[in-house]
Amino acid sequence: MAIILLSAVVVCFGALFLGQAALRLAGAREWNWLAPAVGLSVAMLVAAPTPHVPGRSATVAILLAVLAIAAAAWCLRSPPHRPSLRDLLAALPVAFLALVPFLAAGRGGILGVTVNNDMVVHLTIAESFLSSAAAETFPLPKDYPLGPHALAALLSKGTGAEVDLAFSGLTLALPVVSAWTVMAAARRAPWLGKVVAATVAGMPFLVAAYYGQGSFKEVAQAGLVLAVALSVSGCGPRLGRGRWVPLALLTGGIVSAYSPAGLPWVVAILGLWLAGSFAVQARRGRLHEVPQTVRRELPAVGIGLAVLVVVLLPQARRMWEFVASRDGTGIAVDDIGNLVGRLPGWEALGIWDSPDYRLPASEAFIGGPWSWLMVAAILFGAFWAVRRGRWLLPLAAAAAMLIWKVSDGSQSPYVAAKALMIASPLLLLVASFPLIDPGPRRPRRWQWVLLSMLGLVLFVRVGGDDLRALRFSPVGPIDHSRQLMSFRPLVTDKPTLFLGADEFIMWWMAGVPAKAMALGPTPQVPIRPEKGWEFGQAIDFDTVPVSILNEYEWIVAPRDVAGSEPPQGLQLVRSTDAFQVWKRVSEVDERSILTEGDGAGAILRCSTDHGRAILERGGLAAIRPQPVVVAASGASAGETLSVRMNLAPGSWQLQAPYTSHRPVEVKAPGLSEVLPANLDRPGPRLPIGRITIDRQRPFSLSFHVRDTALAPASSVAIFNYVVATPAGRAERVVPVARACGKYVDWYRPAR
Repeated sequence: MAIILLSAVVVCFGALFLGQAALRLAGAREWNWLAPAVGLSVAMLVAAPTPHVPGRSATVAILLAVLAIAAAAWCLRSPPHRPSLRDLLAALPVAFLALVPFLAAGRGGILGVTVNNDMVVHLTIAESFLSSAAAETFPLPKDYPLGPHALAALLSKGTGAEVDLAFSGLTLALPVVSAWTVMAAARRAPWLGKVVAATVAGMPFLVAAYYGQGSFKEVAQAGLVLAVALSVSGCGPRLGRGRWVPLALLTGGIVSAYSPAGLPWVVAILGLWLAGSFAVQARRGRLHEVPQTVRRELPAVGIGLAVLVVVLLPQARRMWEFVASRDGTGIAVDDIGNLVGRLPGWEALGIWDSPDYRLPASEAFIGGPWSWLMVAAILFGAFWAVRRGRWLLPLAAAAAMLIWKVSDGSQSPYVAAKALMIASPLLLLVASFPLIDPGPRRPRRWQWVLLSMLGLVLFVRVGGDDLRALRFSPVGPIDHSRQLMSFRPLVTDKPTLFLGADEFIMWWMAGVPAKAMALGPTPQVPIRPEKGWEFGQAIDFDTVPVSILNEYEWIVAPRDVAGSEPPQGLQLVRSTDAFQVWKRVSEVDERSILTEGDGAGAILRCSTDHGRAILERGGLAAIRPQPVVVAASGASAGETLSVRMNLAPGSWQLQAPYTSHRPVEVKAPGLSEVLPANLDRPGPRLPIGRITIDRQRPFSLSFHVRDTALAPASSVAIFNYVVATPAGRAERVVPVARACGKYVDWYRPAR
């Protein structure tokens, strides 16, 4: 967890001072809270061309570090350009909320595993920035925004963190940057008003939900769109001819993080600003001054456009490929991604009584008093903002909701949901505006009471729903990933087959031409019909035909003593707690199996037609003691699951195909082990431990799921069954006639 925090601190530090240095170069004379969003954009713009720079990630990491340190030294030496410590601390509630998934899980790791496994692609892209071998097996996409991936790769290079933890640190920093951005509209606000506004607008419910599933691009886009609205509405620093430079850099950051698909928000906000400015001039009777104003503005606009062109020039080809190769977003209208259905517009109000944003709230809640209270707060905030000349903020929120409505009617629910999430911070900023812009006069007592109640309701209700959603957000453990990644130098560039169904193998074995037997429920290679494999079942050497094994030089498999024995021709090279690497040293001969499902074998019943046919062909059969399988169930964090077993005297290896959000303490007579948390795809039988039975009698095997203070009820451990395999009793090869009634792993007919 420490390396995640370090990565987040590095991102926040760089964003603060790279942004302020950019504003100072543009003409700013004092600190402005647009700096963090501008600095994040600058960091992504510097990182994006990494593949084309000699030395790749190492060179650009050094360059970005030097720029950040120089920017910090330049700004900190000038008191007007230093951020206020009190305002920095106003983002503490958001920082705490961002830590909640990790605190609930009790560890660091990958956000959102099992809710959204898209992170595997992003991690593999980041690995391709770091390694030419990874780039060969997984070339960088030519039509996809890569600013965050490049920045995560630089973090990994600079801090020495594995890329998954660096990515988690980057993602953790994003809502903090958004919370600081809110401060740009709160220069005259009391500190508590800043805290409330930073919390509810920096991380409303939908942003928290997307953050919790590791959706860094959407969270970054929401914060940058918020910064664009604040910049155009006059919340930025007072600048001369460089006044459009912040907008140019923010737009460059949007393209780097979200592709040209992120530009409609910028265009809509600028269009509304132009229309509103004309309306204001018309109301004042000054339309005749517009041509002169435009002429005065042209040099500043030209500078802004020049900056935008320069910063986006390294990504010009990628932008063109995105526009030319995609129909709109490139996502089919009927593709709902990981959603259950379309998201209702109510969800953008920042409150929801379901921890999973994909699921509907109760009927009493949708459109109920809480929702209408939030609508009233937004309308009141819009009135307050217009009265104080900040009319663009409510218009920007309305434009974002209009973009969502258009997306909802023309795009897939998956795309529309992202648009709704991007609109949410703008709506909540408008709702909290009375708290951060009290006006020139001191509020009267009744106004102070009203504003205090508004702030309390916003902070408690929005923050409470954030907390619920973030506790629900799973964090992928790193135990298995580190074991599998340790095999990379061994298998190098040779064809490798992974006997598993987890799509994360793309990242675990980055730089290796590896293939999984299945990706989720979809097989990637032929499967023997006798195994009848379905998603969630165990996979062993007999699950795939021998012809497939002969196509690969290396086989990576679970360390499964209850599975089929490896065929001759495979040599064990390395083992970890949960996995093994086998090298194919010769051609693997064909062998037949019974209808055994996900077990290692089946009983050969010679009295059946099939059994008699096997006997007639003669040959050899491999027999082994039949394992003992006992059904199990599950337990929530803090609970204990007890499984009754009755084993014959001797030593037994215990395994279970379990998944668990938390570590599990296992106890039985003579056995005490702690199983690591595991959120891999279900199916593999994982080791529990070894137990010795002196005399046969029933005993209890207990599984206690460790708890944390913030662990939700959804932090469950599932043990489908426990399998006990006799230890030290090797498989024996006998004539097939002696295998009748025995547990047969495989057989090889003589004819």
